[in-house]
Amino acid sequence: MVRVDVYTEIWEKFKRERRLEFGGHKDPEWRDGHALSASFVVPVEALRLREGLKPLRDVLSPFPFVSLHPDYFMHLTLLPLGFLVPEPEGENELSRERLEELETQAREALRGFSAFEVELANLNVFPGAAFVEAREGKMLEELRDAVCGGCGLEKTSGPLHLTLAYLQAEDGAPAPDEFVAAVERYRNWPVGKFAVERVEITLLNLGSSPYPELETFARIPLGG
Repeated sequence: MVRVDVYTEIWEKFKRERRLEFGGHKDPEWRDGHALSASFVVPVEALRLREGLKPLRDVLSPFPFVSLHPDYFMHLTLLPLGFLVPEPEGENELSRERLEELETQAREALRGFSAFEVELANLNVFPGAAFVEAREGKMLEELRDAVCGGCGLEKTSGPLHLTLAYLQAEDGAPAPDEFVAAVERYRNWPVGKFAVERVEITLLNLGSSPYPELETFARIPLGG
């Protein structure tokens, strides 16, 4: 019930404030001149969820500030690691050597972690993104905890989720009533289940196309 309460709080806050932001990796303020970002992610095979995702995509697509993720870009971010640079200076920067260390530590931490299933359901929104909730997400939380503990990294706040689209409006722009109503129609909507069988470290090219292919730096199978 804790997870449901957190998701409900996010939705109720959005309904009260009705405020949009420019979300996603193309936000110049977030990028701050960097070219590559790195993350621990769980890949999601969108084709298996297409039937459940289609109504959500259809209801979001008419709004001009919505940028829907293509199938190949669908993933669940466990932990953002920062920006990959040759010589890190800031706290949000790391080197390729450090990334290799994190891979080694994560492999050890996940050696005894078994594969599991996650249920996805319900459309929800942050000011900068539309997402699907990860229901009964205890195992996902434990997976994130294992990665953070094994790598000595601080756990990020907020519930784990599958981002469906970026909302790319001027920061502070009001959310149209029609948009709020469209999301509310799918607040109770089963999307489907997917198997979590591995964790990946991925690199995202921030200066290329709006949705570049994620570069896989490492694949870490669960239970291996």
